[in-house]
Order: sequence, then C-alpha cells, then structure tokens
Amino acid sequence: MKRQGLLSATGILLLGLVVLMTLHEWDSSLPGEDQAVLTAPAILAHEINARAYSEETGELQYHLVADNLVQYDHNPLTEMTRPRLLMSNEQGQWTITSENGTVQQNGKLIVFTGQVETRNPQQKVELDTDELRFDSDTNIATSPGDAILRFESGETRAGSLEADLDKGVLSLDQGVESEFNAPAS
Repeated sequence: MKRQGLLSATGILLLGLVVLMTLHEWDSSLPGEDQAVLTAPAILAHEINARAYSEETGELQYHLVADNLVQYDHNPLTEMTRPRLLMSNEQGQWTITSENGTVQQNGKLIVFTGQVETRNPQQKVELDTDELRFDSDTNIATSPGDAILRFESGETRAGSLEADLDKGVLSLDQGVESEFNAPAS
C-alpha cells in the first residue's frame, strides 16, 4: 500500500512538472520569433473615418479618412494609404490628400507623402508638394521639399514652406519664385 501511494505521488508530481514546463514554453516566443512579434501589425483596417478633438476646447481639430490603415503596437506608428485630411478654421476648409501617410507621436504629427495636394476652395489656394507634415497641436503645416502654391492670380514656387493655419501666416524659403497675372486695364 505504501508503495502504491508513493508511485501515485511520484506520478502526480511528474505530471505537474510536465504541465509547468509546457506552460513555461507557451509563455514565451519561439527562438528567433522576437523580431516578428515586434514588427507585426496590431491593427489592419479598411475604409477609415477618424476625428481628433482639442483637449482644451473640445473643438474638432481634424477629420481623417483613409482607404487602409496599419497600426503597430510596439512602435507608435500608423501607416495609411490614400489619406484625406479635412480641417476648418477662419480661412475656410482645408483638404489634404496624398498617396501615403503616417500618424506619429500618438496622433500629434501626420506626415503625407507622394503627390500631396492641399486645397482651400474658399481662399482659392492650392498647394502641391511631395511631403507635407501637419502638427495637430500647433495647427502648423510644413513642407521640407519643393512646393508649388497656386492662387487665383498666379503661382509661387519654393524649396520649403511653413504655414500657420490658425494665424493664416505662410513662410516660404529656398529659391522662392512667383509669377502673377496682371489685372487687365
């Protein structure tokens, strides 16, 4: 009887040890899989429609629409295809579209790349560039590369620009050239 009890206790102990070892193996990634876990997307979404509001005033900062979205957990980065950003202020409604976009810094910075087009029909202003960065905290848009601004009466080319959308102030740098149509007399 003692021998049977000892065998049962040993069997239960071995079974418990096997269960603990199995659970320990399941708790961690397989060797070499660590990088795959870090680079795998956490969210894949289609036909995105998102809004961001000011923490201070509760007013709508921007409305973002995109065809596809990929968000990563281990890297605060969201990638979008064909994003469209709508913003309104005293100067009217601005629409920014591009081939690709990224949201960085927990939604505070949106970077548009690839045939970026910015339009304001009320002001009759158009901007074309290859990259445009929008900071939602400061409501400032910047383009580090060549930009073409079109107005009702002409066009301006610059190597870079910065636009404060709240104040309506535009700064142009690096080889600024403007052409305007003279009014007919």
